[in-house]
Amino acid sequence: MTSLIKSIQDIKNVIAKSAKPLALIPTMGSLHAGHISLIQTAKSECKTIIVYIFVNPLQFGPNEDFSEYPKDLASDLKTCEENNVDFVFAPEINEIYPDIESVKRNLITPPCELADILCGKTRENHFSGVATVIKRFFDIIEPDFAYFGEKDLQQLYIIKWLVKEFNLPVTVQSCPIVREHTGLAYSSRNKYLSADEKNIAASLYKALKLARGNTRSGIFPLNKAILESLIFLSHFPEIKVEYFEAKDKTNLANVHNDTKHGFYYLIAAKIKKVRLIDNIEVP
Repeated sequence: MTSLIKSIQDIKNVIAKSAKPLALIPTMGSLHAGHISLIQTAKSECKTIIVYIFVNPLQFGPNEDFSEYPKDLASDLKTCEENNVDFVFAPEINEIYPDIESVKRNLITPPCELADILCGKTRENHFSGVATVIKRFFDIIEPDFAYFGEKDLQQLYIIKWLVKEFNLPVTVQSCPIVREHTGLAYSSRNKYLSADEKNIAASLYKALKLARGNTRSGIFPLNKAILESLIFLSHFPEIKVEYFEAKDKTNLANVHNDTKHGFYYLIAAKIKKVRLIDNIEVP
């Protein structure tokens, strides 16, 4: 049976008695098939599974959807029960940030070459908020392994930087993107979309696959492959593309046509007010 824990002291008490290795799956709740895949992977590798559910106010900008972010703790607990999670840690904001104004003045700042590109260009301080909350939970729970999905690829690279920068004794495990039957990557924000809008949103993945196919053909250089995908997306007026870029697999640096390491195409776009991200690897 999954135990719900709300306080830091209580989670520390149960961790002290729990079998190792211990896995942490950080989430903001509204659990879906992508989260379940993280849980299943963690269960295959670890003895104790902790899912934390915490909608972190520090990573939302003033015009973003913090107050509207989907929350359903009862449903999330049921999902965790069905997947044999040991503990759900769902603290209140003041439990994690007793003095949030002081925390805001002392945010962890990832390097600009990781934090100020892609989503960071339009989401000021977002990744400082991410790094700060992940460090806070790592310090509280001290997991052996932490599991993250590759959909939030930029976040994943920043978390790996965080672990190295602070010499944290946790192994970051990345897990493949899980998709709906249309190809749309699972996201908690998909709940905001109508059925028709979800079908339109699936075009983001089609555009990524088109770019990868055009690149692999050897006919198009990267900028032409991206242009062809943007032309494809222009047929969907509901989609407002924020960026469509190619980034090196080793460090998310800009990619040139002679890259030897493989790279990713990454996209962010809005359908009405719903902001979605996705990516695809090009070996």
